[in-house]
Amino acid sequence: MDLGLTGKACAVLGGTRGMGRESVRLLAEEGANVAVISRDPGAAQADFERLAAQHGVEILALPADASRSGEIEAAIGSAIRHFGRLHGLAVTNHWMGPSRTFEAVEDAEWHDYFQNSLMGAVRAARAVLPHMEDNRGGSLVLTTAFSSRAPKPYIPAYAAFKAALNNLVKSLMKAYGHSGVRVNAVAPGAIRTGRYDERLAQLRSKRPEITMQEAEAIMLDRLDMKVALERIGDPSEVAELIVFLLSARGGYINGLIANVDGGTDF
Repeated sequence: MDLGLTGKACAVLGGTRGMGRESVRLLAEEGANVAVISRDPGAAQADFERLAAQHGVEILALPADASRSGEIEAAIGSAIRHFGRLHGLAVTNHWMGPSRTFEAVEDAEWHDYFQNSLMGAVRAARAVLPHMEDNRGGSLVLTTAFSSRAPKPYIPAYAAFKAALNNLVKSLMKAYGHSGVRVNAVAPGAIRTGRYDERLAQLRSKRPEITMQEAEAIMLDRLDMKVALERIGDPSEVAELIVFLLSARGGYINGLIANVDGGTDF
């Protein structure tokens, strides 16, 4: 299926790791030029250079810290000036502190979640949506989480601010839909990240007799997540939906908060 992204320009916030990195790869494969915005945009430079050469696109690396006011806005402004127009922006940056009970989460950690989980997305939206409105179209995709609608007691701050993003999607959808701008979100469940891989490796080193599938089942049990597919998802499985929502093929999808969780019970 042609997603209609050839020659278009998109930006990915948090594009050097996980689902963000996979989103960059898929956008390049679809013929889109991509601005990769992250704290360390050079982290995947070699891979992105190969991608750009292979698919005849441009991948522009821009540094920004989502938790700092002004940096995301400046990076998105640079991307707009460079490409002339941004047709889509995916906010995939992910920040999660250690698991804690509610009583153990102090003010400083609540502030960190506020800046990283909520305000990073707010700053990105504030920078790109007026531009999309002026151009009578565009797509913004935010990343919330399964826990935004099924919070766990050991991640109270994380879940609270992810829930705030769900609300933000609905507000922005109503505010900008009149100009053809779409705002959606993906809500991943248990997805393979660096942290998951480390935990799986530790588990299998202690129990070398178990298979990867068995190890993942143990991990899901420890996380108290009952997944119908009985496995942890791959970042690419989230990225595929992100890129679809960025594309013209998702042109009548607006205000969606899509679970990508393998069928996880609430």
